[in-house]
Amino acid sequence: MDRILGLLIVLAAIPSIALAQQLSADNVPPVVRQACEAKFSGVRKVEWKLKSDHNYEAEFKRNGVEVAAKFDANGRWLETETTVTRAKLPVDVRTTISRQFGGYKIIETQTVERFDQKQLLYEVHLEDMKEVLKTLFEENGTLRSQSSKPKRRT
Repeated sequence: MDRILGLLIVLAAIPSIALAQQLSADNVPPVVRQACEAKFSGVRKVEWKLKSDHNYEAEFKRNGVEVAAKFDANGRWLETETTVTRAKLPVDVRTTISRQFGGYKIIETQTVERFDQKQLLYEVHLEDMKEVLKTLFEENGTLRSQSSKPKRRT
């Protein structure tokens, strides 16, 4: 019985661990804030999160477009995700989606820039009746990664 109770407590805590923690700018290390200001000068309203991987994410709008930039605790820029319209996805990415994910609907599209890669990537979130997929494509339509989670019932 004690094992079951312990397991239930652990399982109940998992969702709160997996989510990002909202932070005020005062709770973000100055070196991280400064790195963000240097990389994205002129951005005024920034919402900060501490992600489950212990990196900091700055969310803001730039020229009316939603942007999320991730930095480590030392202020090193890791990646930037920028919202794009479906029409801005390369033709090869759209072709791969229609061939491999025909039963899915596109719900979110972003470009992804990473510090360790020169190539721009495309993150596309797809859904069907059962699940939500997070996919990552190269410009030529190659599927680089895919993860899924069950769709929430509303």
